[in-house]
Amino acid sequence: MTDRHFLTLQPGRRSGQTTLLALVGLAALTLAGCGGKPIQSEPFIKNVPPEQAMIMPPPGGPSVVSIIERRFNNAISQDIHLATDASTPGQNMLKVQLFGTESAYRHADNSLGMSSITEGRISSEMRQSLPRIAMAKSQFYVQNAYGPFGYAFGRGRGSDLCLYAWQQIRTRDQGTPFANYGVIQIRLRTCEANATEAKLLSVMYNFTINASVDALGWNPYGANREFNSAVGTTGAPIYPRPASSEPIVQTLPPRQTTSYAPRVQVRRAQPAPQAVAPQPVAAPQLEPRGPRVPSPFGSGYSAPTGQPSAGDAARASSSGASVPAAQRVTVPSPSCTMATDGADVVCR
Repeated sequence: MTDRHFLTLQPGRRSGQTTLLALVGLAALTLAGCGGKPIQSEPFIKNVPPEQAMIMPPPGGPSVVSIIERRFNNAISQDIHLATDASTPGQNMLKVQLFGTESAYRHADNSLGMSSITEGRISSEMRQSLPRIAMAKSQFYVQNAYGPFGYAFGRGRGSDLCLYAWQQIRTRDQGTPFANYGVIQIRLRTCEANATEAKLLSVMYNFTINASVDALGWNPYGANREFNSAVGTTGAPIYPRPASSEPIVQTLPPRQTTSYAPRVQVRRAQPAPQAVAPQPVAAPQLEPRGPRVPSPFGSGYSAPTGQPSAGDAARASSSGASVPAAQRVTVPSPSCTMATDGADVVCR
C-alpha cells in the first residue's frame, strides 16, 4: 500500500499567515477610505432661475432679473438682481445670506464668515455699493414682519433717489445651544428715478423669505408669539391692516346738534326820494248826465268810418260844440196818433 503523507502546519506558522492576511485587509480598507466621491456637477457658483430666489420682492415690483448663488460649507448666499430705470451707476440688488446649512463637500475649506452689524461696517458697505453718493442714515426705529431694520437715503444722478437698507434676523432666546440657531443677513441697494421714500421702503416692508434649512433646531425667528387674548372678546375691536399710510377706518367727526335761532330780517336802507317838479294836471272832462237817446239803427250798428255816431253827436250837442251840418244826424221822433175811444195820445 502506498503511504499517504499529509501536510501539517505548525502552530507558530499558522498564526503568522493570519496576521499577514489581516494586514493586507487593513491596507485595502485604508486605501478605499482615501478614495473620493465621483466628480459632482454642482458648482460652488451658479445662476438660478428667478423662482428659486430665497427672498421674493413685493408683487408690485421690482422684478427679478437674475440670481447668482454661492454655496459655502456653512451658508448659502444669493445676489438677487432687480430691474432698474435709474441713471445712477450700479445694479439694484437684494443680497441674502442664510447661515446654518451643510455643504456636500465635507472636506472643502470655504466657510463664510458671519459678522455682526456695526456703524463702521454698514458705512463701508454703503461706500462700496453706492460710491460718491452722500448717504444719510435714518434715526427712526422701523421694523417689518421679520424684525427691526435700518436704512439710509441719498440723491443719485438726476432725479434718482437711492436707498440702502440692512437687516439681521436671529433669535435672542436663551435656550439650549442646539435649538433656535441660524442667522439670515439681508441687504438692499436700490435707486429709482422720481421715487419717494415710501415707495423705496415698501420693498423692505413687503418682501417674503422663501427659504429654510431642513434641520431640527434651525429657527432664526425665535419662539412663536403668544396668542392675542383680545381675539374673540367683546369690547376689543380689531380693524384690517391698512395697505398704506392712510388708515382704513376713518375717525368719525363729532356729532353736530342743530339749534334754531330767531331769524333777524335786515332791511336795506332805501335811497332818499328825489324832488320831482310838479306836473300840471289836466282837469277831468265830465260826461254830461241826462237821458240817453237810443240809436234808431239798433244796438249793433256802428257809424261808418269818418262819420260820428249818434252818441258822439249827442255829446257834441250837449257840450255846446259846433258840428258841421254835413255830419249832423237827425233822430226822427216817434209817430203819434189820436185814439178813437179816448183823449189819450198813443205813440207807436
